Amino acid sequence: MGQTEQQQEFQETPVTFEQPVHRYVFLTAPDGNMLGLDDSGEPVLFDEADDRVIWDQVPNGFKHIATDKEISVEIDANNCTLVINGNKTRLAVAHGPEKLPSEYLEHLQRNGWVCLTSILPPNTVDRLQHTAGCDNYEHLERRTDMPAVCQDAAVGRAICEPVSLWLIRNYLGTRDLHLAHPPNCISLAPYDGESRVQGWHADIPYGRNGPADRKGPLKAVQRNVCISAFSKANGATAYKLSSHQEDSGPPEAWNPAHQGDDPTLRPYSGPDADVVEAPAGSIVLYDARTWHRAGFNHSDHKRGAMLMSFQTADVTPKKDTRPSCRKLHESPVYNELNAREQREITELMMNQPD
Repeated sequence: MGQTEQQQEFQETPVTFEQPVHRYVFLTAPDGNMLGLDDSGEPVLFDEADDRVIWDQVPNGFKHIATDKEISVEIDANNCTLVINGNKTRLAVAHGPEKLPSEYLEHLQRNGWVCLTSILPPNTVDRLQHTAGCDNYEHLERRTDMPAVCQDAAVGRAICEPVSLWLIRNYLGTRDLHLAHPPNCISLAPYDGESRVQGWHADIPYGRNGPADRKGPLKAVQRNVCISAFSKANGATAYKLSSHQEDSGPPEAWNPAHQGDDPTLRPYSGPDADVVEAPAGSIVLYDARTWHRAGFNHSDHKRGAMLMSFQTADVTPKKDTRPSCRKLHESPVYNELNAREQREITELMMNQPD
C-alpha cells in the first residue's frame, strides 16, 4: 500500500451530533394519535407527526410551538386530561423531537439526508439493545428463531416512529410505501482486520426489478436506527453525503476488492467519505441513491443497528415482509402496540406489489 493510501485509511470525516439539551414533547392519546391544533386553534388528534403536534412543556401546561398558544393543564405521573371534541381524553406526555419536523424536512430535501438526534425514548432504546444483543446485553445471543418484530414491541415502535415516517412520506411525495425487507436488529462485531467487508454501493433501490434511474423519480429512503451510539470508532455507517446528486454510483477505485483477486481488500476509507456520529436512539434518514457502506468497528464491543428501506408502491421489495407481519399479528407483542402503530406496521409490511 502506498504512503498516501496509508495516510488516508480510516480517515473518514466525522459529522457529529451531540445529545440534545432540550427536546419537545408529544401529547399522545391511548390509540397513539397525537394532540395538535387545527386551523381554528381547536385541539384535535392527528395520526401524523408534523409541526401541528409539537409542544413544549411550560410551568402551567404546554405551549404549541407552531402557534405559541398555551394550554393550562395539571400533569399527574406524566399524564394529563384534556377535553377534545367534548370528551375528556387522557394524554401521555411523550418523548418528542429536538427540532420541528419542518426543520428536519428542509434539511432532508436540501442535503438528501438528516439525523433525528435521540428521537427514540430511552426505554425503547434499551429494549432494542436487548433484542440486538449489544451494549448492556452484549452477553446475550441474538435470537434467530422468530422475526425481530415478534420479539419485542420496541422493534415495532421504532419502525413506526412518527416524525421519521412523516419525513419519508413527504420526501418521496407519497403515503403509499412498504418496507424492502423484514426489519431486524443487528450488531456489528469488532473488525478483525482480515474479513471481507461491505463495499461502497447505492440502493436506488435494490428491488428485484433492477436498478432505478438516478435522475428519475424518487423511489426509496433508507433509515438507520442507531441502537448503540454510532461513532467512527465503533463502525458508524460510512457515506458520501450528498452523493445522491451524482450521475452514477461510487467509483471503481473505492471498491478495490471488486477489481482484483483479493476479496479482503478494504474499500475506500479516506477523508472524502463521511460518518454520522450520533447518540443511541437517533435515526439517520438518507436518499437511497447515496453512496454508503458498513463501517469498520475498531472498538472492543458490538455496535447495534436496525437498517430499513422504505420504498414506493411500484418497487418490488428485496424480500417479502408479509410472512413476518402475519407472525406479528399472531404474537402477543402485537397487542402491546397501540392502534396507530398496529395500523402503520401492517400497512408498511403487508401492502407490497405482487
